[in-house]
Amino acid sequence: MRITVEKQPIARVEKPFIVLTEDEKWELHVPQATCDFTSGPALDASTGDQRDFAKVKVCKMRSDDKDPLDVVAYNTLDAEDERITTDLQSALDDGKDLVLCPGTFYLTKTLVVRFPNQVILGLGLSTLIAPQDGSPCIRVLANKPGVTIAGITVEGSMQKKSPTMISNFMGSTNSDGVRSLIDFGEPGKEDPGDPKNPGALIDIFARVGGVNLEREKVSTDILIRIHSGNVIGDNLWLWRADHCQLRPNELPNNPKLPLYWQVRSGECGVKTALDVKGNDVHMYGLFCEHTTEHQMIWSGSRGGVSFYQCELPYDVLIGDFTGYVGYNVEDTVTSHKGRGVGVYSNFQVDKVMGDSGFLHPEDGDIDLIHPFTVFLDGVDGSGIKGIINEVGETADFGRKGQPCRP
Repeated sequence: MRITVEKQPIARVEKPFIVLTEDEKWELHVPQATCDFTSGPALDASTGDQRDFAKVKVCKMRSDDKDPLDVVAYNTLDAEDERITTDLQSALDDGKDLVLCPGTFYLTKTLVVRFPNQVILGLGLSTLIAPQDGSPCIRVLANKPGVTIAGITVEGSMQKKSPTMISNFMGSTNSDGVRSLIDFGEPGKEDPGDPKNPGALIDIFARVGGVNLEREKVSTDILIRIHSGNVIGDNLWLWRADHCQLRPNELPNNPKLPLYWQVRSGECGVKTALDVKGNDVHMYGLFCEHTTEHQMIWSGSRGGVSFYQCELPYDVLIGDFTGYVGYNVEDTVTSHKGRGVGVYSNFQVDKVMGDSGFLHPEDGDIDLIHPFTVFLDGVDGSGIKGIINEVGETADFGRKGQPCRP
């Protein structure tokens, strides 16, 4: 095994954290990004910002949390949800950082980050449930470098043609009409970012399905979209549910999962996990799972991924997955590097044979280091035909659990 450690990484970022000072005052410490030390940013007070809690909004969930087993209540927004959403946005508009306490926040409108260097920090993977009109949970406006979103779960909501009409509900959908859970930057707006002050997405769990029993109606198009340049991602798990909580008195549909419902076509709809359009975007620890089209689409240049896990959808049928792959680098990309990237098949319903694990341009500076495909499980006759650009060994039932490498 060969392990390479870069002496001067492109950038290193660290998640903000809370400190209680010796004089018993709370501070939010935001470490400064660096490309000088392989050990990462300094975590003491020598670098970065130490922000007094007078400039931080500590956000609590509603006192009467909703029970997912009560389908109507869980999917109905009310005045308390509107009040909490308005309070969060007002704090952001005042230039404050947000610290979200553990719990679930049912958003009636997108939270919009309007200032550079703002922080949204979750404790205990606080959950933001997206508005019911397809709007994202969070939108970072273009040309706002240094914004950090960390330690949260973002969850797709039940989509309603006529959402609950409360005053602050409508008007926060993405400008191009594509539904998402996080939009970092804005469609069509040039935003190179700042290499000395990159944006950051750290410890983010995005999901559609799992808890919400309305599995036919909960959906989005793309889990996370990155339009801005110079954004760093560290530990992103982007998940279309492969299994869900059982409804009351419902029997499981797969004997291998006696406690769950295994998702089927038409449920928990998501097309793509991650869509990167910005240049100089880098991901460290990226998981894209079970979406029904390309799992990842990368059209920005000079970016890359270090450690990638991708499991293709369980539930697609023959013909529904033709042309889609786990790792798609668009033809317009001039340079890209992937290190330790794997795509797995587990087609449980039909004899689906994916065309390839990876697609990338034949020209340009494209480098995939240690790519592989694996037939993890699934029906005999399914798998992944090629490794890169439809070339290479076939990962199928006969090679179950054995990686196929170029």
